[in-house]
Parts: sequence; C-alpha cells; structure tokens
Amino acid sequence: MWQLVGNLVARSRLRALLVVGVWVLLAGIVPQIAPTLDEVKQDGGTNVPVPGSQSEAARDLLLQSFPDQQGVPAIIVVHDPGGLGAAAEAEVARITSALTGPDRPDHVDGVVSTATLPQARATLVSPDGTTSMILASITGLASNDERFAETVRQIRAITGTGTDGLEIRLTGPAGIATDTVEIFRNADLVLLLFTVLLVLVILLIVYRAPLLALIPLLGVGIAMQLTNAIGAALAKAGIIAIDSQAASIMTVLLFGAGTDYALFLVMRFREEIAVEPDRYAAMRSALSKVGGAILSSGGTVVLALLTLLLGIVPSTREFGPFLALGVAVMLLVSLTFVPAMVTLFGRAAFWPMKRPHRDPGERSFWGRIATAVGRRPAMLAVASVVLLGALATGVLGYRPNANLISDLRGETDSQRGQQLLEQAFPPGELAPTMIVVQADEPGAAAEAVAGAIRGIDGVERVDAPVVAPAGGVARLRVVYGDDPYGTPALERTAQVREVAAQALPNGTVLVGGESANALDNRRGDLRDFTVVVVAMAVLIFAVLGLLLRALVAPIVLLATTALSLLAALGVTVLTWVTFAGQAGTNNRVLLYSLIFLVALGIDYNILLASRIREEMDVHGFAEGVRVALTRTGGVITSAGLILAGTFAVLMTQPLNSLLQFGFAMAVGLLLDTFVIRGLLVPSLFLLIGPRVWFPRRAGRSAELVAVDR
Repeated sequence: MWQLVGNLVARSRLRALLVVGVWVLLAGIVPQIAPTLDEVKQDGGTNVPVPGSQSEAARDLLLQSFPDQQGVPAIIVVHDPGGLGAAAEAEVARITSALTGPDRPDHVDGVVSTATLPQARATLVSPDGTTSMILASITGLASNDERFAETVRQIRAITGTGTDGLEIRLTGPAGIATDTVEIFRNADLVLLLFTVLLVLVILLIVYRAPLLALIPLLGVGIAMQLTNAIGAALAKAGIIAIDSQAASIMTVLLFGAGTDYALFLVMRFREEIAVEPDRYAAMRSALSKVGGAILSSGGTVVLALLTLLLGIVPSTREFGPFLALGVAVMLLVSLTFVPAMVTLFGRAAFWPMKRPHRDPGERSFWGRIATAVGRRPAMLAVASVVLLGALATGVLGYRPNANLISDLRGETDSQRGQQLLEQAFPPGELAPTMIVVQADEPGAAAEAVAGAIRGIDGVERVDAPVVAPAGGVARLRVVYGDDPYGTPALERTAQVREVAAQALPNGTVLVGGESANALDNRRGDLRDFTVVVVAMAVLIFAVLGLLLRALVAPIVLLATTALSLLAALGVTVLTWVTFAGQAGTNNRVLLYSLIFLVALGIDYNILLASRIREEMDVHGFAEGVRVALTRTGGVITSAGLILAGTFAVLMTQPLNSLLQFGFAMAVGLLLDTFVIRGLLVPSLFLLIGPRVWFPRRAGRSAELVAVDR
C-alpha cells in the first residue's frame, strides 16, 4: 500500500506537482459551489429533549394541544430596584402595544404581560415588586435562522435598555440563542487568529525552517476549506448537523492533528534524507516507515468520533460526523499534499539549517531520559502512577451543571436579564415543570394529580389546571423552590413522575419542562458515556492489535491513556469547580475529553510503540526501547506541545464548558507527552519485557538482549 502511495506523491517532480495542483484546485472550487458554514450552523446551547423520552412526549403533546405554547419564548425583563411605579407600568404598556400592533416585528406572536392579562399579575410581577416580565413568542423560525436573530434585534430596538434607573433586558430561550450565536461569530475569528499564530510560532521553533513551518499550515488551510464546504453541504441536505461548539473544536482539531501528522512525516523524512541523497526515494522510504502509524492515528480518531453515533442524546449523536469528516480529510491531505510539497523542496525545505538531521544521542535530553528509564523502570513506573492517581482524585469534586445561562462567560443582554430574574423571582419560577394530563375529564384528572404532588418536599407551588381549547388535555404548571437545574430538582422530578403516575392510573400523565428535560438528558448522557467508552475501547484495541500485531501491548497503551484521562479531568475539576467556583461541569466536557484525549493520546502511543517494534529487531528489546524513546522523544514532545497549545486556545471561547474542555485537553496532552509516553509506557514495556508483543515472537535479537534486571 505505502509503495503505491509513495509512487503517487513522490515518484517524480511531475507527480508531486500534480498532487499539489489537484488539492489546490479542489480547495478553490468546492467552497464556491457549497453553502457556507454560517448558513447551516445550529445553536449549540439548546437542551433538545432526548428522543423517546417522557420530556419529549410531554413537549409534543403540549405543543399539539395548546397553541399558546408554540414558538421560542423571549422574556422581556423590566426592572426597577426601587419598585415598579408608573414609569415602569407605562413602559410595559408601550412595549406590549408595539409587539401586538400592526407594525410589530414579523414572527412575533402570543404576547403576555400585565397589560394584556392583568389577572396574571401575581405570576408576571416578582414578589418584591421590583421586576415584571413580558412574554413574547417567536414563531415559524428556527433559532439558527438569521431571520430569527433579526427578529430578536427588532424586539430589542423596541424595548431599549431603559432610562432613569429603569432597566430593560431581553432574555429567555430566544435571547440566549441569539446572543450565543453572536458571541460565537465574534469568537471564531479570534480563535482562528490565535491558533494560526500559536501553531506558526511553535513550528518555527521546532523546525527552525520557515518553509517547513508553512507547509503544514497550507495543508490545514486546504483541509479546513474542504471540510467546511462538504460539511455545510451535508448539513443542508439533512445528513449531519453542525453546532457552534463543533465548529470551534473543528478549528483547533484540524490545526493540532494536521500539524502533528505533518510533524511525524517530516521528522522521519529528515532522518531518511540524511542518508539517502535522492529526495523522492527518501520520501517514499519515510512514507513506508511512518505512513502506517499516521494512518492508524488518524483512523483511530475518526472511529472514536463515529462511536458518538451510538448515542441517544441529540447533542452527542450529532457531534461526531462533522469532526470525523474533518479528520478524514486532514489525513488524506497529510499523506498526499504535505509529502508532495516537502518533496518538491527537498533539502531546501530545511533552510537555513545546514544539514537536515542530526541523530539525537545519549547526551540529548531524551537520550538522558531514555537512559534513566532503562536503569530504573520500576521506580519511574510507580512514581508516574502515583502522580497520575493523585491528580485523578480531583474528580471527586465533580458536580454536573445543566444550566445553560451559567455556561456563558462575560456579559450579554440575555445573561443580565436572567440575573435580574433570578434575583427577583423564586428560582423555580424561571423554568417551571410542566405536567400534561390526558383523560376523559382532564380538569378533574389534573386536580387529582395536583393534589398528589403538592405534598412533595421542594414543590413551591402548583398552579390551577388549564384545559386545552379542544378538550381532552390539561396542563399543570409546577414551581420548585430551588434551582431547577440542580441535582435535588432533578431527583424531585423523578419523584413527581412517580407520584403523578400513581395518582392517575387510568389516564396519561407526562412530566416535562426544563428540569424533566435535564433529567432525561443526564440519564441519556450516562448511557451514552458508557456505550461510547466500551465501543472506543473495542475499536482502539482492534486498531492497536492490527498495527502492532500483539495483544498485551494494546492493553498497556489503553490502560495508561485511561489513567491520563482521569488525571486530566481531576485537575480540571479541581481548578475550575473546586477552586475557581464555577457552577459545575457540563456533561459534554466529560464526553469530549474522553473522545479526544483517548483518541489523540493513542497517536503518541502508536508512534512510540511502532518505533520500539522497529528498533528492537535491530538493537534487541531493551536497547530498542532506549533508541526508540531517544529518537521519537523530540517528535512526540513537539507534537504534544502543538496539540496542547491549539486546544488551550479554546479557553478564549465564550463558554465555561469550552474553557474546561480546552484546559482538560491541554493538561491531558502534556501528561501524555511527558509522563505517559516519556516515562510510564517505556518503563512498563521494559518491566514486561518481550512478552509485551505476545503472541508475536519478538525476534531472536530481542530475545538475546532481554531486560537485565
């Protein structure tokens, strides 16, 4: 296979030019005929009900039976710390009139305020008399539609922000969705600029050659153009979904993985061209020796991302395909465009270095590390495990957080509005639990359910039943006395479901709303996490087994990567939740960290283990481990720093979940680079000896030079 690839991209100057020309042509044409990513990108902050869950059934029946529940709600907050007076009442009346009159913004419907429904004053005005709500629905548009954002902007133009101590803000699902899209639009450019600058600086330091630093960036640019275009076309066709977070992660993933794959290839080419004067032959040799490791590394990431299709939570299931597409395209570019470009320049690509390679010896940094590992493998293995285990204890402070507004960083109009509501209203008032009852006499049935759940601890209020216009269905609005997204509220929701079902054995009773939705998502996340862990373990074990043709080595590599993951998560929880006081950790952070730390961490395992196998057949087992660690240590360090740096750029993004994810990835990749691959894996290999390659025989040279201990 690799002879075929080598002949395709590095047989002659003409073939190399042809490969480069094809990729440049594709990158120029495909984006012109495809939609843009902004046209199809969805809001990544919405909690979508889990398909088949009770919260989804409750939502669907509620929307079907009650026309006033249609649309995405916008909540306009009118606040006066001194108490609502005549000026505030006049503002409520003015805004209500503008949103219900003939010149109201398109798609605004179902406005409710003290001006339209005075009898609802107890619900719409806070108990302390400082805050009033105006509820407006935006109908007929998806929240990622630009027309939706324009409608929200028109409403904000009407409301203003208040004067003379009176503050007016727009929040609710409509405001949060619009603000999230807007801050991501601004943050994506910052993310791209920071990533390009960081990667360029690191590559210049690593290569000390401008051309070699630019070639991987050109490859990433081509891959990004094609991925965004193909992904947007697939999303428009309804085949995949792309949200804001996936688009942000895609940027750093392509830069990190793309430069890593290029680094693996270029460093091996540098070794080969030092002894082979023909640059084309040197590149073919480099591809034959490192191409399998690169393909296995990228293939592992693609397979890991595709395991997310096994999820039932929409945000989980829809996350993987777009990123898997990006890695697959990046892999093709790395194995064709990048080697073709490097071959075209040959030794000139290493300018201004006088010679392209100097073999790291025992006195180099990684040479000294390799010598120390060879002398005291048991001590270093124990020390590494103790360190990683201690860091992993931080996971004990983990607190799940499903509150989307608390995930936003910085100040937005919707966030300020939510803060005003939280200060003035009981916490449960802002996200009530909705119970939908279907029976022959829905009013009486709903009263029976209401009577049963009023006695549940933590239920602050149960409003009077409202019967649907067509009859047959009634709804109950239940207000909790605490945070509707907190663990106690979610546990209470499970109890409400049980009690409500017992109160109406002969009818249909469905419990929905934000707390129920968060409960179903949490249960779905736990199920998805378990399924993905098992699927990833099986797939990665299979990839490693096929590449290394061994059974013991893959187990060692998987176990050490899992320990690195736990340590990274422990440091993240300890830093941001325990010490920094953030509300908790979004379940997405755990899943994303699992996928990327395990899949990308395995990359370095693959490079090191495959090099050990190669060197041991020449030098024997123990010496092969030392030589492999010495020669790959610098490459893995450089790759780890690049990947950690690119993911760390995610900490500039406007969500706490992305900040925590970027931090976890940076910490985990640095642990992978210096502790796992630098100390723990080679130490364990030396302790296990040639049996690590079981059932494959290590070769006579390896058997003759076994570990002396």
